Amino acid sequence: MNDRGTSITASVVFVACLAAATTLAGIIQKQRDDLNLIVKMEGVSGMPPHVAVVTAALGTFRGLAVDMLWARADHLEREGEYYEAQTLAQWITTLQPRFKKVWWFQSFNMAWNISAATQVPAERWGWVKKGIELLRSRGIPLNPGAADLYFDLAWIFENKISSNTDKEHWYYKARLAAEMQEVLGDMTSGKTADQIITSFQKIVDAPSSLIELEKDTPEINEALEFLDSNGLKADEETLRMLGRAIMYLASFDATIVKTSPLPPGTNKEFLLAIQADKEMAALIFNDLVPYLQKRVLEDHYQMSPDRMLDVMNRYGPLDWRHGDSHGIYWSEQGVKVSRALERREQINELSLVRGRLMMIINLMRSGKIDYDAVSKRIDLLPDPRFAPKFETAIEDALELINSDQGVAAADFGLAEEADLFATWETFLNLATILNFLYGDEAEAQKYFKQYKKLLSQQGFDEEPAFQGTLENFVAIRFADMAEVKLGDLRQLIDAMIRRSLVQGLAQGNLKTFNRFIKLAKAVYDKRYGAAERGEDTMLDYNKLLPFPKLLENSFQKVITEESLAILLRARMWAWAPEQLRQSVYQSTKDTLERQALAADLDPLRAFPPPQGDDQSASEKPTTTSISE
Repeated sequence: MNDRGTSITASVVFVACLAAATTLAGIIQKQRDDLNLIVKMEGVSGMPPHVAVVTAALGTFRGLAVDMLWARADHLEREGEYYEAQTLAQWITTLQPRFKKVWWFQSFNMAWNISAATQVPAERWGWVKKGIELLRSRGIPLNPGAADLYFDLAWIFENKISSNTDKEHWYYKARLAAEMQEVLGDMTSGKTADQIITSFQKIVDAPSSLIELEKDTPEINEALEFLDSNGLKADEETLRMLGRAIMYLASFDATIVKTSPLPPGTNKEFLLAIQADKEMAALIFNDLVPYLQKRVLEDHYQMSPDRMLDVMNRYGPLDWRHGDSHGIYWSEQGVKVSRALERREQINELSLVRGRLMMIINLMRSGKIDYDAVSKRIDLLPDPRFAPKFETAIEDALELINSDQGVAAADFGLAEEADLFATWETFLNLATILNFLYGDEAEAQKYFKQYKKLLSQQGFDEEPAFQGTLENFVAIRFADMAEVKLGDLRQLIDAMIRRSLVQGLAQGNLKTFNRFIKLAKAVYDKRYGAAERGEDTMLDYNKLLPFPKLLENSFQKVITEESLAILLRARMWAWAPEQLRQSVYQSTKDTLERQALAADLDPLRAFPPPQGDDQSASEKPTTTSISE
C-alpha cells in the first residue's frame, strides 16, 4: 500500500474512532450522572471548604487519584490493615465526595473492623458512633440521592446496637439511650401511644430559629437573660445538662445507692432558681426546651422532627432511645429516595421493606426501654403497642407490591405477596404471646384466631399448641422460649414466676407480674401438658407443693441470687406484695444484708423490713430532690 492509501485508511479509522467516541461520550456521561460522579459548581458550593478546594484543584486528575487510592484501600482492608485503609478512605471522600461506595466502606470499617480491635467498651462505642456520624452528618448530606447510604446507616443501628451480634451491645444500647434521653427526655414510659405523639408534636410545632421564638413568645427574652445570669446559653450543652439532671432526679436506683443526687457538671444554682420560680420554669420547659430539642435533632442528628413524627404515626410509639427506631427512620427515608430513582432495579427494595417490618417486630419484643442514669442500667421489655401498627405497615407493603411500580427485588425481579408470608406468621405468633402476657387479652384472642386460620390454610392446624385454649398455647410457646420441657411442670412454673419477678416487679409493673403469675397458676391447675402431637403427658402433681408455697420458694431463690444485679433485686423487693416479702424476710434478711454491704449499699434502703416485722417498716423509696 502506497503512502496515499495509508493516509486514506488512517483518516477513515480516525473518523470512525471519533464517531464512536462521540456516540459513547453520551452513554458515559449518562453513567457518570447516574452515579453522581460529576461535581458541578452548584454542588461544590454546598461542600465543606476543604472538600471544594481539593475537588476543584485536581480537576481531571482527581479520578485517577481516586482509582489508585481506592485500590490501595481495598487491599489494605483485606489484609486487615484497618487504620491505614481508614486514612485512605478519608482522602477518597475528600477527593470524590460523590463516590457513595467509599462512604459505606469507611463507616463499615469504623463500626465493625476498628471497633473490634479494642476490648474497651467505651472505645468500641466511640468507633461505632463515628461510623454512624460519618454517614449521617457527611455521607448522606453530600449524597442525598444515594438510597444505599440511608439503608447502610439503618443497618448499623439495627445490627450493631439493636441486635446482639457485638459482645458489647448492651453498652451500646445504654449509651444511645442516655444520649437521646438527655435531649428528648423519657417520652414513652407510662404513656399511651396518643400521649407520646402529643408530646412529640410540641417539638414539631416549635419555632425553627431563635428569631421566630422571640417573635412568637416575646417573654422568652426574660428566660434568655435568666440563663445568661446563671452562666448558661440557649444551646445543646444547656439542654443536655437539664436532661441529665432530670434523669438523676427521677432515678429509682439513686434512692438505693450512695451517690450524689446530681451528675457532675450540673449548674445546681440554676436548678434551684427555676425550682423557686414557677413561671420562669414554665417558660423554659414549655417554650425554650422544645425549640432547643428541635435544633439539636436537625443540626446534630440530621433528623427532621416532621419526618420523625410521620414515622411515629405510621409505625407506632417509637422510643428514640432505641436503635431500631433510628433504623426505621433512616430506612423509611431511603425507601422514599429509592422509589424516585430511575434505576430502581439496582436496589433490593423487598429486603428493605422486610427489614423494616422485622424492626417493628423487634420493637414488639423489646421496644419499651427502662434506663437509669445513676446505675447506667438499661432494660428492654416487650411492647405490644406496636402490633396494630405492624398490621398497617404490612398492608402498606402489600399495597406497594401490588402497585404499578411494584417492589424491586434486585436480580429477582419484582416482589410477590408470598414473599412476606413468613414475616406475617412470625408477627401473629409474637402478637398473640406478647398481648396475653403484657398487653390486652382480647387482642391476644384476636391474633390467636388469625394465627390458627393462617396455619389451617397451610395444613398445620393439628399442632398441639392450637388444640386447646389461648392459655395453653402461650404456655407451650413460653416453654419453647424458656427451653423448658412441658413435662417438667415445676421447672416451667418456676420459669414463669422468675419472668414475673424480673420483667414485672423489677420494672415496677404489677400488671405484668400478675399476668405471669396467672399463667403459672393456670398451668399448675390444668395438670397436664401436650409434649408431642396427639400425646398427653399426665403429670404427677402429688409431688408439688401448694402454688403459694411454690411462689414463695421461687421468690426467695431469685431475691438472694448473687448472679442477678443487686439493684435489680432491690427493685423487686420494693415492688413485691407485702405478704410475699413477709413470707421470706426472716429466712433471707441475713443474706440480703451481707450482699448489700458487699455492694456498699445501706441494707435498710435496699431491702427494708416489711410491714409488721419486728423492726420499723420503711416506705418504698422515692425520687431525690434537688436540694438533697
